[in-house]
Amino acid sequence: MHMRAVREPARPSETHQGIEWLSNFGPRDTDTAQQLLDSLHIVSETTFRQGLREHLGSVLAGEASMEKPAALYGVRSCKPTDTMFINNVSPQVSGGDGGGSELIVQNIIRDVQRSLDTSVVTRNAMTIDLLRARRARSLLFVSDYAGSGEESLAYARAWLRNATVRSWRSLKLVRMHLVLFAATTTGLRRIRASGLYDGVSVLHRGMDFPSAQWHTDELWRIRKLCEDYARRPEDSAGWSGSEGLLVFEHTVPNNLPSILRQSRGRTRRPDGKWAPFFEHRTAPPGLMRDLVGYRPERNAELGLRGMGRVQPTGSGKLHVRYRGGIRDLVEVLGHIAKGHRHPEQLATDVSVSVPMARNLVLQAQKLGLVDSQTRLTDAGWKELRAVKAKPRVVVSRLQGSQEPYYPGTLRESR
Repeated sequence: MHMRAVREPARPSETHQGIEWLSNFGPRDTDTAQQLLDSLHIVSETTFRQGLREHLGSVLAGEASMEKPAALYGVRSCKPTDTMFINNVSPQVSGGDGGGSELIVQNIIRDVQRSLDTSVVTRNAMTIDLLRARRARSLLFVSDYAGSGEESLAYARAWLRNATVRSWRSLKLVRMHLVLFAATTTGLRRIRASGLYDGVSVLHRGMDFPSAQWHTDELWRIRKLCEDYARRPEDSAGWSGSEGLLVFEHTVPNNLPSILRQSRGRTRRPDGKWAPFFEHRTAPPGLMRDLVGYRPERNAELGLRGMGRVQPTGSGKLHVRYRGGIRDLVEVLGHIAKGHRHPEQLATDVSVSVPMARNLVLQAQKLGLVDSQTRLTDAGWKELRAVKAKPRVVVSRLQGSQEPYYPGTLRESR
């Protein structure tokens, strides 16, 4: 039986649109533009649906602070003056300008509601009278993405303008929670600092400029590139300056740098016409077919930098006990050594989901490598130093050749 080969998504800079887009830039800026383009994360609709469905179910099953039953709603765009249940303002999702995201989220909510008992979730509570009759104790709002965080904040404010909902929350009869598939560092910080939500749960944090594996000088050059070539410099970093790098198969968020979305700009092409990559908030189907599932390669060495004076101890039992997951576990230990303890921060550092980061911390605790405060124990320091010092094992070593056409497949791995 022949196994079908798994298709690796192309790098964005290798696609036809990517090559054309890079022609917008002067010779000194091309490498920086390519680095920005190849730092995008392209999430397939299947991955999004499955991830958000499982995360939402997990939150409902395991969130101790969430009182039941919960009423579930998809976050939708709201005006600054909207008041929920007043003047035809309703939580009912009708499509709007959400680029398909709102309807997909609503479909996921229906799937989760059907799989859970009514003691856990209350279905189709689209009026305040139904919320009262069913004694809902939690309002759970669900969204695909918080780029700037403004949409989720505006939605919560629309609910809290309703005097009844505001009273329920003040008396702690109802709590408001937000569940996100992904959020930028800036967006998540704004949402939590607002105090509008009693709880915020995110599956993937980061996928933005602050979490990209760029050196300080690279970050400066990329930000300057976005400003220099943006048609409107005030929008150079995306909506509200959130500097996003996440793209969904079903929609292109507006918090991407504008040079990735604009149809006109300060091009250096001889014809004077800007070659777009994503035009506005859409992508050609062929482009998504090539890119879906793409994520930047991560540099594991960055997770072990900043350790100071490290001496090998010759332990390294971690390699034997957790060979399959050694890379993630070792990187987590490296970031804990630098003072990062929160699962969301560790998830961003290691480019895994937040639940996965929590599991890695639990594994480290079970192995005695970190304590209950997520600080490295003596055993943790010992293992981290030993793993860092171990040389890479190459199965077969071939003597290199200096001949100009020596086959690349026979060269020693680097």
